[in-house]
Amino acid sequence: TADKGLAGAYNQNVIKEAEKLLAQHPDTKLYVVGEYGRRYFDQHKIPIEHSFLYTAQNPTLDRAREISALLLDGFLTGTLKEIFVVYTDMESSLLSEAKSTRLLPFHRMQFAPPAKEKAVQEPFEFYPSVGAVLNSMIPSYVSGFLYSALLDSFCSEQNARMTAMDAANQNAEELLSALRLQYNRVRQAAITQEITEISAGAAAQRGTFGSEG
Repeated sequence: TADKGLAGAYNQNVIKEAEKLLAQHPDTKLYVVGEYGRRYFDQHKIPIEHSFLYTAQNPTLDRAREISALLLDGFLTGTLKEIFVVYTDMESSLLSEAKSTRLLPFHRMQFAPPAKEKAVQEPFEFYPSVGAVLNSMIPSYVSGFLYSALLDSFCSEQNARMTAMDAANQNAEELLSALRLQYNRVRQAAITQEITEISAGAAAQRGTFGSEG
């Protein structure tokens, strides 16, 4: 989540997605980035396994590696059976969507070859071994995905904030326009009332002097 509000439904969409995950997997352990999320789960008495206290406003690869190392350590020791990432994916400047993506273990469908891909004629060679290659690739994959998720979420937050502020400006302009119109009507009514009173007073004065003559 973000560190503060003022971003429309950005934070709530992420939290709703996390709550869906909690409903499906009651034993889920939460690893939270963002002050808004920390406060929400604290207020609702939902335990947080680990809270990364640095700001969500400055995503870096080093922080993604720190998160990745902690999650992979839990996965390798068997403490964590699955790793999900709940974040906001910025598909375009007009469309952002809160998503829940399973990082580990991989889905079998992720290894299905594309329909048009040519069949492998010769087996691949892995040096020094398949296990060593995977052990090197997985931390890079997880930290890279987390870094991408942090960046996407940060960009989505800024976009949501701009959209919310633009809507607020438009609402304020409409309110000012309505108030200005109302003020002009009241002012015009006051001027008309004053002119009417002056005219009535002048007519009364003329009537008084006319009757005396």
